[in-house]
Amino acid sequence: MNEFLAILPLHTLATVSFMPHGMCYLWKPWLVGLHLVSDGVIALSYFSIPVTLLYILRKRADIPFNGIFLLFAAFILCCGTGHGFDIWTLWHPNYWVSGWIRFTTALVSLTTAIALAVKIPQILTLPSPTQMENVNQQLQEKIAELEKKETTIRQQEQFLRSIYDNVREAIFVVDIESDETFRYQGFNSAAEKLTGVKDVENKTPAQILPPEVAAAVEKRYTECIASKISISYEECLPFQGEDTWWLTTLNPIEDPIEDETGKIYRIIGTSLNISDRKRAEIELDKEKNFLQALLDNLSDGIVSCDRNGVLTLFNQATKEFHGLPPQAIPADKWAEYYDLYLPDGKTMMSQEDIPLFRALQGESVRDVEMMIIPKQGKPRTLLANGDPIIAPDGQKIGAVVAMRDISELKKIEQVLWESQARFLETFIHAAVGMAIVALDGSWLEVNPALCQMVGYSEAELQATNFQAITYPEDLDGDLAKVKQLLGGQIPSYQMEKRYVHKQGSLVWINLSVSLVKDKNNQPLYFVALIQNIDERKQAEQALVQLNDELEARVQQRTIQLEQVNKLLLGATEQLRKSNQELEQFAYVASHDLKAPLRAIANLSEWIEEDLEDKLDDDTRHQMNLLRSRVHRLENLINGLLAYSRIGRLKSEPQEVAVEEILAEIIDLLDVPDSFQIQIQGDLPTFVTELIPLQQVFNNLISNAIKHSDLDRGQITISAKEQDHYYEFAVADNGKGIAPEHHERIFTIFQTLEARDTKESTGIGLAIVKKAVENQGGKIWVESQLGEGATFRFTWQKTQGEEP
Repeated sequence: MNEFLAILPLHTLATVSFMPHGMCYLWKPWLVGLHLVSDGVIALSYFSIPVTLLYILRKRADIPFNGIFLLFAAFILCCGTGHGFDIWTLWHPNYWVSGWIRFTTALVSLTTAIALAVKIPQILTLPSPTQMENVNQQLQEKIAELEKKETTIRQQEQFLRSIYDNVREAIFVVDIESDETFRYQGFNSAAEKLTGVKDVENKTPAQILPPEVAAAVEKRYTECIASKISISYEECLPFQGEDTWWLTTLNPIEDPIEDETGKIYRIIGTSLNISDRKRAEIELDKEKNFLQALLDNLSDGIVSCDRNGVLTLFNQATKEFHGLPPQAIPADKWAEYYDLYLPDGKTMMSQEDIPLFRALQGESVRDVEMMIIPKQGKPRTLLANGDPIIAPDGQKIGAVVAMRDISELKKIEQVLWESQARFLETFIHAAVGMAIVALDGSWLEVNPALCQMVGYSEAELQATNFQAITYPEDLDGDLAKVKQLLGGQIPSYQMEKRYVHKQGSLVWINLSVSLVKDKNNQPLYFVALIQNIDERKQAEQALVQLNDELEARVQQRTIQLEQVNKLLLGATEQLRKSNQELEQFAYVASHDLKAPLRAIANLSEWIEEDLEDKLDDDTRHQMNLLRSRVHRLENLINGLLAYSRIGRLKSEPQEVAVEEILAEIIDLLDVPDSFQIQIQGDLPTFVTELIPLQQVFNNLISNAIKHSDLDRGQITISAKEQDHYYEFAVADNGKGIAPEHHERIFTIFQTLEARDTKESTGIGLAIVKKAVENQGGKIWVESQLGEGATFRFTWQKTQGEEP
């Protein structure tokens, strides 16, 4: 400062013709003291700001626009010097020195304003602190999400690997090469154990299986690829020197890299060995066929019905008796349809007389004589016997009747002899165990199937009784059934029990026992059918074990989901706190930014007033430009605050009359006389949040007015009702918007005209879009250059409604 004063003309330091400022204040202590303290505090504050700025620039060399910071530091230093010298002029009237200080301040401030104006386009491209904080927060959330996903994937891989290695089903992986060649990539342990095939990696089906079988397997794989869905089928494959049956499921896997094309690059298959089940099914089919053949070859007519009276069995002899097939008709129509008569051959049987109906009512029908006189065919005299069918649990499930044609005794005797011969043949060669048992339990006759089942020879069995080979825990139940059968309480019984094999092992069997009586109704012996159900019992036990394992897996998965839910709740709470901190930061930052801006605007006005007679038109234009930039930045801050509040500041829904709020908005906007605003049709009244809807209409109408280039502007507002929304339209006859800019105009900070030409923050339409979408609607523009623009947006009819 001393060097600067030394080069000034001496007359500028003269104080003779001036008086100090203190005299203007009449040397009143309080007034002088007020100016002294105020200017001192301002000077100290201004001196501290450049020091802080220089310290920040030294510590943060990466901050852009260092020159602007230095100019601001010089400008604020000059301002501080001016306030400091104002203290000196309270007692010393060196106003020339004060003037030169202010002149220097003016030069520095002008230079700062010009440099700032030049840098404004670059400054506007910089992200705001809020944006940077949002980006940083999003990155942190993304990192946490990726880490959580990685942990989950690792756990799932371990879980799947455990399943792959430990399940009992065979699992195999097949890759599809570009030439549609199928190559195995692995068998799990169960697959290797069940098939005996190892080291399958990169082998084709033809390298593992016979050609015909491999071709059939590849055909299934091709079907899976073509359908792109899981398929299941049964197949027979030769492994370890024998044919084995499998229930196979193929699951196609799409290529994750080319997921848009849906290309299948891998098949994961599971196969369950069902050879035992197949063998059991074959045996069961044989048994069914045998029984059906047995029934169809009986000369006696056998007919049965279920508990509802629907015929379920109608053997061939019965069809021949009646000359009719079975029909699902009610019991009161049986006699008429099947030509059932009493023995006199004239009186049609009533419903209560029909043996099958009597058996269905629970009666044991014996030797009931009846006649069938078909409309076409010869009459027959039948002897009918019937019983209700009782399930093992004692429930009646139907009835069965056997009818014997006694029209020709000799023919019947011949048929009976043939029947006995067939029965004997059946008894010997039956696939199931059959036996005739004395009343004391000793074996009278046993067939080979029973001997093989328990490991005893026929002679060994006939030397003992059924009590000796029955498992002790099951004997009491069996004997109780025998007692009921002998007592006439039940006609027959069925039960599951265990025999003790000659080698000591247990054999599960399904036992069916009936009692044979003489003509005097005295018991003669028991007839027993014994079916080996060992494999079924083993399958049931395996199913129970599998269900237990599945339940354990479900419980484990439930625990994992609960843990994940706790993590999500924690993350939600952290997000809520972060949003609160961000909102607080936005208000503090806006206040701290607005204060210097107002100071710059005020200072430019003071400088212009002090140098009014020395400024040319260009300088005044630059000063106005500086203030406009300051106001634009302030408007930008206000816009950003408004944008950030959308969605966070909730108002209570209320009944809103759209036409009334439009009238208020138009009145507040002070629409020019050259503009005409029309409302087409009726506008709705509905319950919603008032403030967001006001913001949308206010911004759309003010934009239409601001950007109009016609002497007579026109705005038309209309509404259309949809299922769940109201669709509003705000149309103008302005210059229009090119289609390529329809999406861009809703982006924050985007304008179609230079801000020096048309003052705009570029936030208005972004606020509109955010407000509309926050209410569950959407907004779009329909426009062409020179044809005006129509902004349409939808708004939910009911707050919070899900369409």
